[in-house]
Amino acid sequence: MTVQDSSQIHKKMACVQFIAEISLIANCKPSDLELALTIIAELANSETHQHSDDEFFYAAE
Repeated sequence: MTVQDSSQIHKKMACVQFIAEISLIANCKPSDLELALTIIAELANSETHQHSDDEFFYAAE
């Protein structure tokens, strides 16, 4: 694991914590809390790998 990977994981977990704390503090309706939990689950299961520009762009010939 590289430093960049570790930084991305740390950023993702900070986002998860932020969403969870705001959801609890805001006394959300059950449907809003369910949405927040869905967002957290999707974020937690998403890839941390960022694609380099080389994977999207190529030299014009």
